[in-house]
Amino acid sequence: MKTLIDEKGRLFGKGSVIDLGILLLVVMVALGAYVKFFVLEQTSVVTEVFPVRYTLEVVGVRDWTVNNIQEGDTLFVTGVAVGTVVSVETRPHQTLIAGRDGEVWWGEVPERYVAYVEISATATLNDGRYLVSRTVPMAEGNSPTSFHTRFTQFRATVREIQPYDQ
Repeated sequence: MKTLIDEKGRLFGKGSVIDLGILLLVVMVALGAYVKFFVLEQTSVVTEVFPVRYTLEVVGVRDWTVNNIQEGDTLFVTGVAVGTVVSVETRPHQTLIAGRDGEVWWGEVPERYVAYVEISATATLNDGRYLVSRTVPMAEGNSPTSFHTRFTQFRATVREIQPYDQ
């Protein structure tokens, strides 16, 4: 009675198992190439890059941070440039303060500021989402994201983003 693989490593006494494996690999690669180049529909994704301006809200930072965000600075997110600072506007940071009698009012926090940083960048629009520098998603009201310039690092929330004509 014949066995599946004989003592010389041949399948049914005809050919090597390794040869069969190589033949199957070649057939799979050829089939994959055929499907990729002749069966699947060719698509071309062309996205338009356009200028945008977005405003960041930086809450509760010290004057050192505010003073180190300068007009003309390049802004980065995880090492990717996401625009150039156009303007920086600051105001004192306020928070709710509760009194002993249950009264609540707004009060200024000493040496803390809220900064509104306007950024100019280029973006693409993909499924209603802006991708700044083609890779970094930006949306109004997104969770605080860590940004940095050459001199400082801060967390901010995007308050407004819109395309503009140069």
